[in-house]
Amino acid sequence: MSDSLQPVLSFFEHMPLVAYRCTQNGLDRSFQFLSPNVHALFGLTADQLLSDSRAFFRCIHPDDRNKFLRAWIGQETLPASVSVEYRIMSVENRVLLIQEHSVLSLDAQGEGSMCQGVLQEISNYQVVQDELQRWDQELYSLTENLPDIIGRLDQNKLILYLNRWLESPESIPPERYLGKQLSELGLSQDVSDLFDDKIQMVFARGTSEVLEVTHRTFQGMRMFEVRFCPESDEHLDIVTVLLILRDVTDVRAAESAFKESDQNFSQLAETIDSVFWIWDIKLQRIVYVSPAYARLWGGDEKKLLNNPVDWLRVVSSEDRRRVEHLFLRHMNGKSLDIEYRIIAKNHEVRWIHNRTFPVDNPSGEVLRVIGLAQDVTERKKWEEERVRAAKLESLGLLAGGLAHDFNNLLTAIVGQLSLAKYGLDRSHRLFPKIAEAEHASLRAQDIARQLLTFSKGGVPVKKEVSLKEILEDNVRLALAGSKIKPIFQIPSDLWSVDIDVGQICQVIHNLVINARQAMEDGGECIIQAHNLLKDEVESVRFDHLPETFPDRWVRIGIVDRGTGISKENLAKIFDPYFTTKSTGSGLGLATSYSIIKSHGGTLSVQSEVAIGSTFSFVLPAISDEHILEHPIETDVKFGQGKVLIMDDEIQIRKVLGEMVETCGYHCQTTKNGEEALKVFKQAQAAGYPFSAVILDLTIPGGLGGKDVIIQLLGLDPHVRAIVVSGYSNDPVLANYQDYGFKGRVAKPFNLVDLSSVLNSVIQESVL
Repeated sequence: MSDSLQPVLSFFEHMPLVAYRCTQNGLDRSFQFLSPNVHALFGLTADQLLSDSRAFFRCIHPDDRNKFLRAWIGQETLPASVSVEYRIMSVENRVLLIQEHSVLSLDAQGEGSMCQGVLQEISNYQVVQDELQRWDQELYSLTENLPDIIGRLDQNKLILYLNRWLESPESIPPERYLGKQLSELGLSQDVSDLFDDKIQMVFARGTSEVLEVTHRTFQGMRMFEVRFCPESDEHLDIVTVLLILRDVTDVRAAESAFKESDQNFSQLAETIDSVFWIWDIKLQRIVYVSPAYARLWGGDEKKLLNNPVDWLRVVSSEDRRRVEHLFLRHMNGKSLDIEYRIIAKNHEVRWIHNRTFPVDNPSGEVLRVIGLAQDVTERKKWEEERVRAAKLESLGLLAGGLAHDFNNLLTAIVGQLSLAKYGLDRSHRLFPKIAEAEHASLRAQDIARQLLTFSKGGVPVKKEVSLKEILEDNVRLALAGSKIKPIFQIPSDLWSVDIDVGQICQVIHNLVINARQAMEDGGECIIQAHNLLKDEVESVRFDHLPETFPDRWVRIGIVDRGTGISKENLAKIFDPYFTTKSTGSGLGLATSYSIIKSHGGTLSVQSEVAIGSTFSFVLPAISDEHILEHPIETDVKFGQGKVLIMDDEIQIRKVLGEMVETCGYHCQTTKNGEEALKVFKQAQAAGYPFSAVILDLTIPGGLGGKDVIIQLLGLDPHVRAIVVSGYSNDPVLANYQDYGFKGRVAKPFNLVDLSSVLNSVIQESVL
């Protein structure tokens, strides 16, 4: 090497590039000069490249060789500059990106192409290549492991890439899809046509398209959401379409189930009479309330959603402070169980049972509180009915005994008065006085009857009657001497009922007296009567009707335009001893309630202050059979025979004996069942049996009439026995024939009553 080149070589040794001079002819590159860095760049020595004209071309990456050759072709005007980038393969297959800048000119002979230039490595190319390779691997792993089917199609709808297909969960090899159309992979023609249309739209519009299809797969019929996404080149021209098929079968099924569940919830929430609501703890407000809040409570849903305590305005003022206090304490996620009253939209007081249930997330944090407010008014009424029944039952234990003793005393009084009256001529000056005393004594039994109404197990002594005359007579009697005019609205075809006339008269009397007291300045008392069928009674929803529901009913209403009853008193008026009157006993309405209930009906009231009240009761009606009229006896009936009397009260035995003898019979009295059986047997054995037997139903500490009749029937199946009781509504008295008796007499009774029963029994004419 000449000394003149030494400075040049020294310069290039320190430069990160390779300078060269060569003759370029196609694949051949004959070097005349190479700077020292060539070995570091190519891994070849300068001598190797100088001695082999094609050694340089072999170092060029196969994919870039055509690019390299094209750079030297077509250079018609020389000298010319050439710049080109290409990759070379150095030792250990290391890939380097080379940027070459050279000047192309003719050689000294005017032949060939003389090149002088530099080769420079573009730094970080390998790092970029490695990163791209890593990205390719990650992208491949991603597409292969995604549950979605991913593909790429060109403008001819030919497949360029596909990670998997409908036939298998495994990846699909390129030879199975490259250059093919989707229909060639088993896609149904209908779905294939849809895909083609969407792909065409993407190329035309440049926007993504979506559709849902159902197609058979290796898992059976599945639903797919298919997306068609445009892919652009550097000139923003659409060159390919990315295809993504996502299996949404389970998602759509869940959405459908949720939608159905949501619809069911909405339908349930909209139809039930309970108010359902949701409280959000973070927002501190109600986020949902069911339609029953507006429909039944009369609340405003919009106001409630804006003001979470707006519902308190419908709560009764008596309960509001307690309710507000409890809710403020429990809206942080604690359970609550409370009952209170509201004033519903029709101004009716309703009882509400409100419960809350906290709802937490998997970590245990309470997010919401669900509330259910149920209308329990009917249950409250039933509970009140139970309390009322318990009061009546406890009262009955006392009332029954009092009434029995009272009736025994009345029997002695009435019996003696009737005997005294019978012994006097009608013209005698004492006759009307005794008759009036007898009548007053019989009226005194109404007091005993009120007490007996509360007796446990009492059964009315019923007979079939029409209520029309009973209503008219009792209403006029109760309103006599007042300023109130009765108005009767009673149809002529009112159905008959099977009732204890005395008890129902007492009910009518009590209700009309209430109306009279409510209209002290006078007015009209309207008496209404209606025939009702089963469906009509059910639609009115009377309280506490029996489970065995007759088809025909009679409804009686007594309407006044008086002072009315306050809401706080309305729920108590049927309680024993409850009264707002200074002179009232508090038994009238309670007695009436029990009487109607014992007849299989119910008594109710509707009232508004300053407007008036309507007391209504319904009774089961009977079929249109002819009602037998029983004429009222006024004369003593006489007979012959021997009568056995059993009663524990000496006064009753004495007066009964005198009454029996007055009627023409002989008698023998006994004080208990054991003595009565002994005397009956003795008379039987002597051949002088009794024509009739009068048995008191209740003998304290001994055999009563119900037990004695059983033994008497064993001695004489044809025994003619009459049951007597101070419990005028005792079940044995009401159904005496079922127990073997031939007749009945309720204390107190007079001489005429006893003579009629004795005569009919002895004559074998059963009442």
